Amino acid sequence: MTEDFKIILESYIKAGKAVVAAKKLAKKLVEPGAKFLNIAEECESEILKNGTELAFPINMSLNEHAAHYSPTIGDQTIVPEKGLLKIDLGAHYNGYIADSAFTINLDEDPALQNYIDAANEGLEAAIERFTPGTLLYELGEAIEDKILKRGLKPITNLGGHQLKQYDLHAGPFIPNHKDTHHDKMLEPGDAYACEPFSTSGAGLVVNGKHSYIYRLDKKVKKNMSYEDKNYMSKIEKICGRLPFSPRILASTDTIPRAKIDRVINNFVRKQVLAHYPILIERTGALVAQQEHTIVLDMNGNTIVTTRE
Repeated sequence: MTEDFKIILESYIKAGKAVVAAKKLAKKLVEPGAKFLNIAEECESEILKNGTELAFPINMSLNEHAAHYSPTIGDQTIVPEKGLLKIDLGAHYNGYIADSAFTINLDEDPALQNYIDAANEGLEAAIERFTPGTLLYELGEAIEDKILKRGLKPITNLGGHQLKQYDLHAGPFIPNHKDTHHDKMLEPGDAYACEPFSTSGAGLVVNGKHSYIYRLDKKVKKNMSYEDKNYMSKIEKICGRLPFSPRILASTDTIPRAKIDRVINNFVRKQVLAHYPILIERTGALVAQQEHTIVLDMNGNTIVTTRE
């Protein structure tokens, strides 16, 4: 192991420990009647308390919502009595990101537990094959096999992603089924978030009408007011090029609360900000998700930074 890689690996592990701490806290906080916003704020604070930064805002996606719901400013949503609630958390240290998710069966319904077990078994099967020389679609094949055996389907237009410094979605994609287009070979030094999704529906997600997460995509100078240029620079200073929730703009006084919606909408329209629409299972079926971050060391051994 080179000295440089040792430092990088230590950064991934530190970020992973912060995510594990936030996951443990989320499991304690999630109960019927609890406010999504309170859970979000406490879990995100836990990441900061562990000496790391947010890699993205917490995702709290319920039932047919597969991903990308993050509580809004003043959100009044509460945890329901039953259903599948997916909690997705990310931290970074020196830009090296740990990304992990799990699903809570809110009333311990055995039928719903099958969704979670299917996604988890798919994840474990992929982890077992996470060694140098493995092709990404071979991971997808292992995931698909486990989910199908439980009478469910993987979501085929969602999957895992490579991680690089300050880059949450760095390019290569881990499919959740055997898609031979994704034929990159795993190599020592690679870091990936592997995230199976299981469902009883069509196995596809579609974009919802609303977005709750944004990312600075490019800085535009033409036809921008001095005020908007100032806000754009402040967003870059606070969030860099990583995804963020408008909540952070309010909590840090980056933009006056009364102006946040206007600025966000204006920046999306001018393509200053990329946005992440909420992802919904096409038929409205329930979805479960499990995810870990995996780093391959220079000797080919697997390091799972957020595995408990």
